[in-house]
Amino acid sequence: MSALKSTPLFRLSILQMALLAGFAHAQQRADTSKKDAELPAVQVQGQAPTAEPVEDWRAQERSTDTDLKEVLADQVAVQFGGGNGASQWVTIRGMGQDQIDYVVDDASSDAQIFHHQGRFMMDPALVKIIGIEKGTGSASSGIGATSGKIEATTVDALDLLRDGQGVGFRVNGGINTNKGRNGGLSVYGRSGNFDGLFVGNRVDDQNYKDGSGREIGNSALDGRSFMAKAGVNFSDDLRLTLSHRREQESGLRNLREEFFFDTANDDPAHRRRTVDSTTAALRGSRLGFIDTLDLNASMIRSEQESGAGKRLPASTVNIDTNAGNLRLSSRLGAHRIKYGVNLRQQQAGSTRSQAAGLGKQEKTDTGLYVEGIWSWHPITLTTGLRYDRFSLKSNEGAKHSDGNVNPSVGLIWDATDTLSFNISHNRASRSPRFYEALLASTPVRYDRDLKAERSQNSEIGFDWVDGGLAVSGSYFQQKIRDLQNFAGMNCVERVCEYRLVRNNGELTNRGYELNSSYRWRDLTARLGVAHSKPKLNGATYDSVATAIPMGRQWTTGLSYHYRPFNLELGWRGRYAQKGSYINATRGSGTPVSRSGYGVHDLHATWMPLGKDTLHVNFAVHNVADKLYRSHSQRSGNNALPEPGREFRLSVNYRY
Repeated sequence: MSALKSTPLFRLSILQMALLAGFAHAQQRADTSKKDAELPAVQVQGQAPTAEPVEDWRAQERSTDTDLKEVLADQVAVQFGGGNGASQWVTIRGMGQDQIDYVVDDASSDAQIFHHQGRFMMDPALVKIIGIEKGTGSASSGIGATSGKIEATTVDALDLLRDGQGVGFRVNGGINTNKGRNGGLSVYGRSGNFDGLFVGNRVDDQNYKDGSGREIGNSALDGRSFMAKAGVNFSDDLRLTLSHRREQESGLRNLREEFFFDTANDDPAHRRRTVDSTTAALRGSRLGFIDTLDLNASMIRSEQESGAGKRLPASTVNIDTNAGNLRLSSRLGAHRIKYGVNLRQQQAGSTRSQAAGLGKQEKTDTGLYVEGIWSWHPITLTTGLRYDRFSLKSNEGAKHSDGNVNPSVGLIWDATDTLSFNISHNRASRSPRFYEALLASTPVRYDRDLKAERSQNSEIGFDWVDGGLAVSGSYFQQKIRDLQNFAGMNCVERVCEYRLVRNNGELTNRGYELNSSYRWRDLTARLGVAHSKPKLNGATYDSVATAIPMGRQWTTGLSYHYRPFNLELGWRGRYAQKGSYINATRGSGTPVSRSGYGVHDLHATWMPLGKDTLHVNFAVHNVADKLYRSHSQRSGNNALPEPGREFRLSVNYRY
């Protein structure tokens, strides 16, 4: 295996240094449509912070992106591990998937299939907008909002139809030099108060090659998705939608999808993962005392079917989730009150647990909240209170329940029309998770003192927008008490009498993030940096599902809109500084070193018709063909490397 090329500390190029110097000479703000040219959303005039929108369907038309990792590549505090599909580990501020949420149309599941694979899946072709919430959420953030979330809203017909249009369609297709291909079709229309949409998309990725030219076996993945959605407007202020979404990934996959090593030991087998989600949503506004109404209910079924390998028999895992939310808000003069209820029921079972004579794991989460946004210009105060309660039932039928009260408070000071400062302290709890469903063929039992994980996050920051210059920054300190883990009891080698769900330890995290953007006429430059330091009981903690220590992360970008030819050109740099630490996980005390890297991407978008109906997109990822590994995964040579140089071409047409 080739050694990774590493540098102790990445070096800013002359071009990047020039960009930094240019930030001091902000001039006129210019209009441009490229996603890399868009300023990050900032809050200068007092607003209560929510999930910050970072990407929408219009930006997708101007890109070659086919998965969430590529869509969020500009987000310096959000990182993805190597590989495709479930091989990828997702982190926000270094916090892993057991601490963050992935929410689609206000519904999510926190159940895990297997500890060697990720649990997030979303096709960007189905998305209207994607937002990011970092750190512990406020009272209205929902169930289990301890460390952030990626939140997506699916597209509907009214988003895609142009003014006065009754029927339309959208078609897209693309290829890349790793023999991957993608294509999709959307058909939509409206008649009177009714509208409907159908979207189908396929992404067929083959085994990719890393920067050394080595083919990464069992990385191929065939992704297929579709969504049907119908809507009716009862009035200008009341709308009902009903949708069904299916996403599916299949291919020959390693047993431990996050690893790349001796395939005889990793027992590859054909695997298919399917998520079916049905959602009904009623949204309204100006309903008497109720200023806004959002009522929704979802049924989600996640299924993983694995063929027989040399070590494990064929198996099927099912995770069923029923979720509902009632979110209301009312105005009191210049102030706003938000209040509501969140419900979620989950079940997890498998053919292996059935064969062992065990039942399903079950959990119910209930949350009540009220949040006030009090506006006394130039001060905006937010106060919130939330009550969460969970109820568990093990695969042996044992029951356990508990509850928590979680307050939140925040303050925004609009110092000037262009500069604001903010400070917040939020608390949230996360109920105990299921034991991984694939391996729950052993009894699962609860410690009698089992509690929800309790997170508190204190944060201070600023936002500055002045002409073409925008700068934002934040510093945070987070503490999670009663961290949950699973202990094997009375084990002989790897066979245990039962698994005990318990609280064991305190997880802390601190760090910062800075983002800046500068526009001058048709030129835009961006720079971002983020760093975090998660620790368990005061020692560095390295567990991909919970928290991952990383080197400092940077992103840079430059884009130019050449209007005479309807052409946009862009460059993006992604960097990680070298990181080293003593890994205290499982008491190993092992020195770990993560190699730094710098990777450059180029992209271009051409609108040959001179309007936004037809986009021809071209990109080169990893221009220097660098061999590197993301820091958002396990350290070591068994972790999946990223793809080498890859050329991409896509065409998107919308009628």
